[in-house]
Amino acid sequence: MKKNQAIISLGSNLGNRLELLLKALVLLEKQSIKIKLLSSLYETPAWGFKSSPFFNACALVETHFSPEQLLVVFFEIEEQLGRFRESKKAYTARQIDLDLLFYEDLILTTENLIVPHPRLHLRNFVLKPLEEIVPLWLHPVFKKTISKLLSQSPDQDILEKLPFQKWTPPIFDTFPFIIIEGNIGVGKTTLAKKIASNYKLPLLEEAYAKNPYLEKFYANPAPYALAVEQFFLEDRIKQTHAFWNQNEDKIISDFNIQKCLIFARQNLNNKDFKQYKNHFDESYLSQKPPSLMVYLYTDIESLQAQIKKRGRPFEQQIKNEYLEQIELGYQKLIQSDLPYPVVSISTKNLDFQHNEADYQSLLRQILQISF
Repeated sequence: MKKNQAIISLGSNLGNRLELLLKALVLLEKQSIKIKLLSSLYETPAWGFKSSPFFNACALVETHFSPEQLLVVFFEIEEQLGRFRESKKAYTARQIDLDLLFYEDLILTTENLIVPHPRLHLRNFVLKPLEEIVPLWLHPVFKKTISKLLSQSPDQDILEKLPFQKWTPPIFDTFPFIIIEGNIGVGKTTLAKKIASNYKLPLLEEAYAKNPYLEKFYANPAPYALAVEQFFLEDRIKQTHAFWNQNEDKIISDFNIQKCLIFARQNLNNKDFKQYKNHFDESYLSQKPPSLMVYLYTDIESLQAQIKKRGRPFEQQIKNEYLEQIELGYQKLIQSDLPYPVVSISTKNLDFQHNEADYQSLLRQILQISF
């Protein structure tokens, strides 16, 4: 189904404004409306009436919905967040306000909808965030760019632009101990490091490179499998104990100790695995369970591309079949009766390392689990 580009505005001046706007974005994304570009937040005075200041923003989205269908989605989301539109035309304070500004270069007038929005060129709280994300977008009626419309705007209101990081959702308020997991090469450590830096949190990072048997194992698995897995288990147990002796608040980690069983099941024969699992079960009793596990996944081809890109010599011989079996192991873990929630996130076409909009989108997928 063909997808079209649309530009929307979001606003709130009642209640927890940021929380409501974040929830609106989450609910839009649940409808498969992809947020391609998102502006910073702007704190602005109420326009056309006296009330408390708004948080306003604009977003470029990709959608298969028609303009009329988008309007229905907007109204449904507004009602979920506590706003019920009334028939009267007067401006009022509101928990959430979603408006369709543009839909491709469409010009449309119906009983319920006018596109482009008929007053967007009069409002700095729309034009300023628009200029941030799509300065050269051409208004199909006025034949002027957003930058030009802003320069000619009669609105004298002064807006306060907030740092883009203001969008960062408070995921650790609900989940103080989050684990990032996934197959080899999916980017779990990259994401965990970014989150740790962003939220200024301690990082419990797997020390895989210290395993003296790993390179030999990848070259010739059978003779070194048990040594590799036993070393990993002992090292991870020691590492987590030492970490928790120094940290006790909000934490991000790039590994789940339960991954030991996934790799051991794949690499060990039945006799060795039985012995290994007994040891694991005893050791696991001392481990602190996470509040949430974020499971990253993508296709095997993308995993192999990332493995080659990061260039670790001992990983270059990893075969597709091995990655597929590890993926199956993770799926079995996720589907088991875990004492913590799991959110699975596809990293296909998601550049959370370099693209801030993609990164914030991923964080909102985590936030979604909290409400």
